[in-house]
Parts: sequence; structure tokens; C-alpha cells
Amino acid sequence: MRQFILPPSWDASRDGVLVLTGKDARRLAVVLRAQPGDTFPGLAPSGTRCQCEVLAARAERVELRVRPETGRQGATDMPPPDIRSGRAVEKAQPANAEPAPLPRIVLAAGILKGSKLDDVVRAATEAGAAAFVPLATERSVPRGEFQGRLARLRRVRDEALGQSGSSVGTDISDALPLADFLAAYPAGGTRLGVVFHETPLAKGSLHGYCTGDVEEIVACVGPEGGFSAGELDLLAAGGYRPAWLGPSVLRAQTAAVFALASIRILCLERASWRLTKSGE
Repeated sequence: MRQFILPPSWDASRDGVLVLTGKDARRLAVVLRAQPGDTFPGLAPSGTRCQCEVLAARAERVELRVRPETGRQGATDMPPPDIRSGRAVEKAQPANAEPAPLPRIVLAAGILKGSKLDDVVRAATEAGAAAFVPLATERSVPRGEFQGRLARLRRVRDEALGQSGSSVGTDISDALPLADFLAAYPAGGTRLGVVFHETPLAKGSLHGYCTGDVEEIVACVGPEGGFSAGELDLLAAGGYRPAWLGPSVLRAQTAAVFALASIRILCLERASWRLTKSGE
């Protein structure tokens, strides 16, 4: 675990004592063997980083002193170190070069059967996506059947935040029909909208799409069976540009992770891009 995720009720602006019971207390006291005096990073649901100090640790009850950290927050911070059993850890040292700010990434994916979305949410969280939006599409699991799974997906998100050390608290929204999604995330301006599809509809490269003044990238991936022709038309009318993931047939959850990873790598390497003349 690289950081502890504070409960939603905690006021990230305060400096105070947090009492943990149940699973969270057992994880810190028994699994990680935290001892009084140990310190480790924490992350509030708002995205504010905190420093936690163990005041008392028993299997049934752990007391933490929580202090909000001051200074720059965000996706370009160095990840915190892993929390080792029974000792305090030192804060990670920042890199010498200041990394360029990364665009905000939103992943929207069609609702999948069973636990398949767990892997998608886990990957989105570890990759620092700002939000994950489940899409209610023509070929996805019915929206009503999905509502009971939101709490589980948010637990998966919290576990991934703790393990990965991502400084971005990935928001997981209720399922949205495509029309409502497009109203909430209209493409244009500094927001790039990309729709990934199994057929080569792309009129430009993903690299080319990301070269402009982009502050937010919204990636859409369909459910099993993909988006319907009508849904693709709707996305195109909303300014979403088509991208292709290659000739291999990918499972829906694989395609979502593949798309997110492609965007993430492009964003991380934007500072090293070099324009060349045609033919070079």
C-alpha cells in the first residue's frame, strides 16, 4: 500500500485525530503492523494529500493524527513510497526536472457483465484517470441492473488508490445514457473526445489528436459488441473523433485498458515530441 485512503466523512482541511475501526483498523494494525510513531501518506476523497501518524494501534481500533499537506497537488507528483511493516517511511524525493502537467483523463465505458468492470476501474484508478463514467448503451448491461454495483466499484477504486499511490481521486459516476453523457462531456475547445471502435474508422492518429492545446481527454469504449451504428453517429455529431485499436479482436475490458494506456503514455511523453518535416 502506498497511501491510506481517508473516509469520505473526513474534512481534508482539518488537522485532527481520526479513529478507525473494523477492516481499516485491522489492515493497518495487523496486516501492515503499524506501530505508534509510524507515519505514512494519506489521500482525502477530495484529492488533498495528508500525512498520517499512528498514535495508537490495536486490531479493533487505530488512532491517527492527520495533517493536510501544503504545496502542489496533482497527477505529476512523485508517487509516495510503499508502506513497510512496523516502521515509518520517508517521503519520496521529487525528480530534478519538473514534469509537464498532464491533461485530465476521463474514461467512459459501456456497462459490462459481472465483475468485468472491476478490472477497468482498477486500471483507470492506477493510471490516474480523473473520472470513470459507466455508459448505458444499446448493447450494455441494463442500467437498472448496474446500480447495485456502484458501491463495489468505489471500493475497488479505493483499494487501487491505496496500492498505486495515485494522487488523483478517480470519481465514479452513476451510469449515464449516451445522450446525457454527451451533454455532460461535450467535445470541443480544450476537451478532446475520442471514441475507440473495432473497425478502422479513424481519420487521424491518436498521436495527432493529442498534439493540440488539450486540457482534458475523454475516451469512450463500447460494451461487448461495441457501439451501434446509431451511437457512433451520435458520438461523431458530438465532436468525438474515432480511433482504432488495431486488427485484433479485443474483449471490451481489454479494449478499455488498452485505450487508457495508449492515451496515458502519449500524455507522459508529450514533452519529448519533436515536429518533423514531411518525409523525414
